[in-house]
Amino acid sequence: MPIVAIVSADEKSQSKKFWQKAFLIYAIVEVVIILTQYITTSSQCVKCVMPPGFYVVNFLQHLLFTGLLWYCLNRLYHLRGWKIIGINILLFAVHYFFWIAILYTIFQAGLNWLTWPESPKRSIYWFVYGSWIDIAKYFAKLSAFYVLKFYVEFRKAEQQRIRLAIINKDMQLNLLKQQLSPHFYFNTLNNLYGLAISNNGKLPVALHQLSNIMQYVIVDCNQPKVLLNQEINFLQSYIALEKLRYEQDIIIEMKVTGEAANKTIIPLLLIQFVENAFKHGMKEKSERNWMKVNLLIDKEELLFNVQNSYYAASTIAGIGINSVKHILNLQYEGKYDIQMIHEDHRFSVTLKLNLS
Repeated sequence: MPIVAIVSADEKSQSKKFWQKAFLIYAIVEVVIILTQYITTSSQCVKCVMPPGFYVVNFLQHLLFTGLLWYCLNRLYHLRGWKIIGINILLFAVHYFFWIAILYTIFQAGLNWLTWPESPKRSIYWFVYGSWIDIAKYFAKLSAFYVLKFYVEFRKAEQQRIRLAIINKDMQLNLLKQQLSPHFYFNTLNNLYGLAISNNGKLPVALHQLSNIMQYVIVDCNQPKVLLNQEINFLQSYIALEKLRYEQDIIIEMKVTGEAANKTIIPLLLIQFVENAFKHGMKEKSERNWMKVNLLIDKEELLFNVQNSYYAASTIAGIGINSVKHILNLQYEGKYDIQMIHEDHRFSVTLKLNLS
């Protein structure tokens, strides 16, 4: 709830600043128009020029009426159909009536700072007949409002779309993490069960490794990103734990090259490649089984390669690999390349990733 409140207040503040700037620009434009009218009129007909007070009042009148018009339209913008049409007709009628009434009052008041003493008295019909310019200005102001309002609404919708996309991305990433963790624990607990029933002396070490792994998966992985060193340590612990299931002479190794300090990565991103290798490449105990993991860090580039023995009839991209591809598309779009090769009883997957 606090986040929603902050966002709402921020949006209101941005909207208020936008309309203040728009109205200031309008005021400047109005000043330019009045000055142009004054200069043009004085150059053609000196007697036709009104006192400066008239132009000041006319300018303030424009500001007041435009401000009220935009305020009313903004408050009633949510109305649809005939209601908004009726409101626009009503606003035009009120605006037009008061505009003519004020102009008529100014000329009838006989104030020297507004009109010259020799200025002829004009009837209300004279102002009505000559009001086409004022009507044109009204519709110009009306059009300006709707153009600005459309821009504000479009920008607001775009910001909401971006926020929803981020929320959706976070939800999908969290869902994928929830899918990864149970799969990992299922395999690991099976391994520990095998050690327990055989009274294997490696069980205490394996339990300690599992404790470290659980710390990483349950606690550390709650962050959007983790240190690359944490992910590497997790992979090494996982491989060591899996290695307990196989004979000592089976080749299962992981090599890390480069400096991982201060670099970050999406948690549980690389484990699926390793799990996939154990699942499909070393499913049955055999002397032909082997697996090699190579991780190279070069500045901001990560090159991760997993090779393993493979004897199935066709390459299988399991749920894990598909999950990784989904995460990469969500979080590293345009920053990664993934290749899978299956040949000569060997399966290889290579991920090139920009960590910046």
